[in-house]
Amino acid sequence: MQIDWATMSSNYANFAGILAGFVFSGIFLLLEDEKRDASEVISILLVGFFGLLLTAFLFSNISGVEAYKTDPDRIRLISFHIVIASIIFSIAIMQMFLSLVFIFILYRLPAQVISLGKTIYYGSALIATMFVIRTMPALYTDAAILAALPRNLYLAVAVTVVLLFILSKVFLRKLDALFEHYFIMIITATFLFMLLLVVLYNTQIHLKDIPVVGAQLIMGMFTVNMMINNFSINHEYRTMQLQDKK
Repeated sequence: MQIDWATMSSNYANFAGILAGFVFSGIFLLLEDEKRDASEVISILLVGFFGLLLTAFLFSNISGVEAYKTDPDRIRLISFHIVIASIIFSIAIMQMFLSLVFIFILYRLPAQVISLGKTIYYGSALIATMFVIRTMPALYTDAAILAALPRNLYLAVAVTVVLLFILSKVFLRKLDALFEHYFIMIITATFLFMLLLVVLYNTQIHLKDIPVVGAQLIMGMFTVNMMINNFSINHEYRTMQLQDKK
């Protein structure tokens, strides 16, 4: 079955552009409200806004490229670009829902509402992870790799999540101290990850056979970014509870 790359990419570009508009409105409203504690939320929204704008640009660029069945290099190029744009889109979506949870905490909404926001974020992170894993096989044509890749990626994600979760419990106080003093720098790491993906987008790496370990490495970095978001939510919620007790 032949996929209409142009229409699909155009739809994604439009959707990302609309979401970017909503995120920008959120930034404007927070700046207008002049809340002193809103710097963390604004930094998350800025990273998400950048990611959504980048997604819209990359997918619109892809929609302007025609893929011919007789040109395998062109098809590999488009497949590679779609994978990169999809990862950036997934990261931006997670940042958007992460900022929503932080806004709930910032305005001291009821615990049930914050819990709902956290659940929605975890759900969006799960969907984003599945979306990226489902997109990754577009990088390969070998039947053996295609058969094993999704399973291996799910396993890698599961192992990374469990390992980081255990470490977060062991080093909870140190983790809280890091997020307390270097939160903006930690969020900036997400921005740098997206920049790295853009650099890959503009390389000719698609002309060679991408090793499976490359896909696993990118998936690992994506998972680490997702877990950092999870840790930041828990840290912010604990901080709110401590402040309310005083």
